[in-house]
Amino acid sequence: MGPRVLRRKLLELSTRSRVFMFGNHKGGVGKTTVVLQLAAALARMGFRILVIDMDPQANLTRRMGLEYDENDPFSTVSEAVKENREGVGAGVVLGVNWNDERTGQPTSEAELIDIIPARFDLINREQEAGAVGAVRRLKKALAGWTSHYDFILIDTRPDLGHLVQLAMAAADEVVLVFEPDYDTVAGAIRMQEFVEEHGEDLGNPELRVGMAFVNRYDRSSEQDYQLAGLPESLKSKLVELDAGGAVVGLGDGGEDYRIPKYIPRIARIKEADGAGVSVSEYRNRKGRETTAIFDRLAEKFVERVIREADAA
Repeated sequence: MGPRVLRRKLLELSTRSRVFMFGNHKGGVGKTTVVLQLAAALARMGFRILVIDMDPQANLTRRMGLEYDENDPFSTVSEAVKENREGVGAGVVLGVNWNDERTGQPTSEAELIDIIPARFDLINREQEAGAVGAVRRLKKALAGWTSHYDFILIDTRPDLGHLVQLAMAAADEVVLVFEPDYDTVAGAIRMQEFVEEHGEDLGNPELRVGMAFVNRYDRSSEQDYQLAGLPESLKSKLVELDAGGAVVGLGDGGEDYRIPKYIPRIARIKEADGAGVSVSEYRNRKGRETTAIFDRLAEKFVERVIREADAA
């Protein structure tokens, strides 16, 4: 199904915004990159996206074009969580600051993406973990005003502490991101087990891991060994970009591009991280190849959401 058909199908099934938390108990897996580039790809499909930065490092915030300035401050998710009031999150939403370098105007992606930003003081919210009902504060902050978004994507820090639990309590589904190596696979499994064991404790008994994205895949024998050894409970969640090696045209008059099975290790992705932009800003062939990868990821993501909503 094409992007327009997918969007129409999703809207037919439900008008409710869906909340996805992205996580791994192990850091350095490129989780923030995946959240950002997936949001951009979903926007290219015409979806309206809210991203939430729940990591005190605030890397997602910076990559969305927002640098905190003490002389021109903005409110963040930390203030919203601290206030502990229904709907307060609406007051800390900002637009993504991506401008087209050719025109100086906001990119078409930026016009469809909003962010609840973070800064380093978000770590102070950890001190409130013992307060009654504290784990529900992010969910309360989102109550009553997010229905105009198609998807809400939450980026989290690589642990299972209070800030991650706030995100879990607010989410419909957890998406695991991992590289196919021993430590990051183990981190993904630990997070999956935590979700299965503690959803009810977080006031979210329906919470589950619905998808898993493989990132920085380089087709090495070690990576293939790790993927082959995944427990079935995790293997069944894997989102494959294309198992059959589909070919897409890039419109440059050159050879078509064969979509890989998983998100590969590509220098262009790291360059986009450093520059704080969508990969679509790179308009040479390698940039278009990278954009095609995330466009396919977005399509597979939406297809999975539609299939599960249809079954429900």
